[in-house]
Amino acid sequence: MAAAPAGDMCAWWGDSPPEVQAAAQIDSGANAAEMLPPLRYVMDPYPTFNGIVLDPRGNRVFLSDENRKSVLSYELSAGGNSPDATPPLWQIIGPQTEVGFIAGVEVDPERREIYAVNNDIEDRVAVFDYDAHGDLKPKRHLYVPHQAWGLSLNASRGEMVVSVQQLGALAIYRRDANGMDAPVRIIKGPHTNLADPHGVRWDAAHHEIAVASHGNSAVIPPYTDYDAPTPTASAEAVGGKFLPPSLDLFDDSATGDATPVRTIQGPDTRLNWPMGIDIDAEHDEIAVANNGDNSILVFRRTAQGNVAPVRVIRGAKTGISSPMGVAIDSQHNELWVANYGDHTALVFAREASGDAAPKRIIRNAPAGTPTGGFGNPYAIAYDSKRDQLLVPN
Repeated sequence: MAAAPAGDMCAWWGDSPPEVQAAAQIDSGANAAEMLPPLRYVMDPYPTFNGIVLDPRGNRVFLSDENRKSVLSYELSAGGNSPDATPPLWQIIGPQTEVGFIAGVEVDPERREIYAVNNDIEDRVAVFDYDAHGDLKPKRHLYVPHQAWGLSLNASRGEMVVSVQQLGALAIYRRDANGMDAPVRIIKGPHTNLADPHGVRWDAAHHEIAVASHGNSAVIPPYTDYDAPTPTASAEAVGGKFLPPSLDLFDDSATGDATPVRTIQGPDTRLNWPMGIDIDAEHDEIAVANNGDNSILVFRRTAQGNVAPVRVIRGAKTGISSPMGVAIDSQHNELWVANYGDHTALVFAREASGDAAPKRIIRNAPAGTPTGGFGNPYAIAYDSKRDQLLVPN
């Protein structure tokens, strides 16, 4: 993508809020006099939401922030129609937290713990207490396969499931796994239909695990001995392939190359880069953050095949912009959306459909503040003809 001039899209470092500057500084241990400061920064000084999870009984919503590398928590009633930023209750941020390229967040309300899963660099799940704030070390961390993305807990089984993009796998760990603990089992193989899995949700009430896949199926050996079994020679010979995006539901005791108990897949589903998902066990529905067309899709939990969603939230009034996370609060009859393309989290009526306006908005920046769009930039090029910086994510 082409990075806009700092004054248009992002902010000069010196113009950033003081608390943002303080939180973003990294103690390198080097003498400040030996460090060469940049002439200017092209950056977004505000958080960018991607993952979301609710605790209705505890009156809390937790959001992961990929841009500033943090986890923020708010009261469930937070937000409104104000153009101002909504102050969080707490924010976990800083180099000691081990929160980096964060992909999502999960909570254990009974034990009052927060789980932050890192996707592409740190390769770990960091666990904090509910009221953790600032730059603090996690109470424990678990190393997970490279490109872990989604995480979901099953408190009754004492287990958690982690989706892994490149390996096309679900890794199930003990809830309290720590350090280099290995998964207790892995779901992986050609019969699973897992292809670049992202959002995952453990439906304890129905003993199922639901997962959303983008459709990029690769055959990649594991990065470590405990990640997943090495592919067979025949599988390696076939190579990768592209599949339609899908929602796959597995028996929650499945292991190995298990076939899903149901699959939602096909053009009528409208699935397009499905990201975070949530299950409303009370109303028998699955909600999907459909990043590819700025929508939220809602399916019957028991749906299978090439089926249309029962509801779609999409349109200019919705404010949905590159949604990454979705969460259902059946207790308060609300549906939450974490926007990646806008500095907002949106709250809709649970049954909202069509071009519906949100009930209220949580903002992590003043209204109208554009996002930088940086996710994981690893290279940069200069276009001398257009006088632009090109930054692939």
